Amino acid sequence: MNLSTIGVALSLLVAVTALSSCTGADRVESSGNRHADSEMQPVAVAAKLGEPGYGWRYFTDEHEGRAVVISPNGDYYYSDGEGLKLVFTASEAT
Repeated sequence: MNLSTIGVALSLLVAVTALSSCTGADRVESSGNRHADSEMQPVAVAAKLGEPGYGWRYFTDEHEGRAVVISPNGDYYYSDGEGLKLVFTASEAT
C-alpha cells in the first residue's frame, strides 16, 4: 500500500467524521430507532482507474464515530476515531 492511498483513506475518514460531528450536534433521537440508524453506511468514492483510492471501499457509522476501509485485495482497516488500524489481512488462496 503506497503513501498516497493511505492519504486518500485518511482524508476521507477525516471528512466523514467532521461532517457527522457537525450535522448531528442538535438532533434529538428517540430510543426506538437508534439501532436502525447505527449501522455502517457505504461512502461513495469517485476515484477512477489509476487514481489513489480506486478499488477501495469505505463505510462509516456516523452515530458511533466508526469507519471501515476495505482494500482492493481484501484487507480490512477499522477506526473508532483514533485513526485506521489493520484488523484483518486477506490471505491468498492456495
